[in-house]
Amino acid sequence: MVKMSKETKQRLQQVFRCGQFAIRWGFIPTILYLGFRRGGDPGMPEPNLLSLLWG
Repeated sequence: MVKMSKETKQRLQQVFRCGQFAIRWGFIPTILYLGFRRGGDPGMPEPNLLSLLWG
């Protein structure tokens, strides 16, 4: 097993915490963005924020 210094372990923990935060808070907005960018099926109206809030 590789020996790591205390500072290295702390930095890795910080990186993993930042990664978890980014995944938790960024997953759904990313999926929504990709959905809006790609659009609906052929023949369907383009989605917009107002139609999502109204329905």
